[in-house]
Amino acid sequence: MQTPIVTRILQQARAHRDTSDIPGFEAAFGTGQPAGITQEQVARLAGVSRRWYGNLESGRPANYSDAFLQAVRRILDLNDEEWGIVHRVIRGHAPAAAPVSHLGALLPDAFRAFVEESRTWAVYLNDYRWDVLAYNAKALEYFPWMQYGLNVMEWALAWPEARTQLVNWEEEWAKPMMAQLRVHAEEWRTDERMRAVVETVRADPTARKLWDARDLPAITHPASAQPRRLYLAGRGDQEFAVRFMAGTPDELPSCRLMVVTPAEAVSSN
Repeated sequence: MQTPIVTRILQQARAHRDTSDIPGFEAAFGTGQPAGITQEQVARLAGVSRRWYGNLESGRPANYSDAFLQAVRRILDLNDEEWGIVHRVIRGHAPAAAPVSHLGALLPDAFRAFVEESRTWAVYLNDYRWDVLAYNAKALEYFPWMQYGLNVMEWALAWPEARTQLVNWEEEWAKPMMAQLRVHAEEWRTDERMRAVVETVRADPTARKLWDARDLPAITHPASAQPRRLYLAGRGDQEFAVRFMAGTPDELPSCRLMVVTPAEAVSSN
């Protein structure tokens, strides 16, 4: 019997996946892992059961969510051709492009070049819905998911793999970010894209509890005086502390320029 194409693609991707490129993998699963990534590990990073992921890898029809399929793509690092085949076989059509902010067209070329060509620190620019407009190579070293066109809040708050990379996820990352999201949701309550971001975040049960929490901090921007910790690709289970510095460009007052600088490397032992 011929092996389904989805099975072949996903099994080969798992067998060849370099798990050192997955931030926080060793902290979550330990060192000395065999080559490749197991079904159990993919499922845990995607926030589903092994059986559910196994159904996908076996090519069984089911109501797989967009978030789950996209998570599998990132975890297994599927290239565009592999991702297109998997999506067409599972969904019957090509994957939709990531949402594009209308503010991207207003971004001056000189400003885009400043962001993308910055060499010293990680730099990125997002709009008021946290859709990323531009980023540099250093930003990808911290946040590889940016290459897939993901929204900052959706990734950090709703995608389970973020909780593997971001140390002390709830206190250091999720609570202050959720507070920011709630403020912007009130400010731009009639914005359709903002509502879509909020719906995506609230669709995750863990994130929804935080959205409804009464003890969130009163903050609308990341505080540079409060470092946050995370794992980096290729750096094993070593924790790194970073600082976020936020600024508002005069030419794009509804956007925020983010600069991420290393605070200190801290031992995980």
